[in-house]
Amino acid sequence: KRKLKLVLTKMDPNKVNAAIQSIYKVWMSVLAVLTIKFARTIALALSISDFVKKFVNRFILPIIRGATPPEYKKWVPVISDWCCKSIGISIAWKVQSVISAFASSMAGGLIISRALLVILSTNGFEFGGINDHRDTIVDEIASYFFAGLGFYFQFYFGFSAPFPLNIVLYPVQMMDYYIRHAVTSK
Repeated sequence: KRKLKLVLTKMDPNKVNAAIQSIYKVWMSVLAVLTIKFARTIALALSISDFVKKFVNRFILPIIRGATPPEYKKWVPVISDWCCKSIGISIAWKVQSVISAFASSMAGGLIISRALLVILSTNGFEFGGINDHRDTIVDEIASYFFAGLGFYFQFYFGFSAPFPLNIVLYPVQMMDYYIRHAVTSK
């Protein structure tokens, strides 16, 4: 009670209200952007499933219909459609994972190379007298190496964190699941 009274008497309600409104606006902006990206992934999934469905309908469905008892034949097209959509969604999410991993590895490679340039220049290393990343392309060239290394690391571990990191990053993973749920539940 005493701490609550202290907080309520010392805090400015207008600042608290403005802060909460700002957090809400940022959350809604994030959801809007992610919803658009999710819609793109779903559109890709549906186009992949339509492509797969043409193959399945032409080559696989006649075999399945021939092997299915007559009382269950009405379920064959429905289950086939579900399977095709599942395949399309799986491929689309994997493609989106690869695209996201590539984009994040490029950004991370540039961050690492610029940080390394700053560290080297503060320790006395010079690149022809150039110490600022805006005056040289050394950081961009190095970023390709680090980006390739980062993408290979992500690809090698199946786009998920390896053992010791998965425990440390568990709260981030839970937030990722929550955001995915918030985006896909509408």
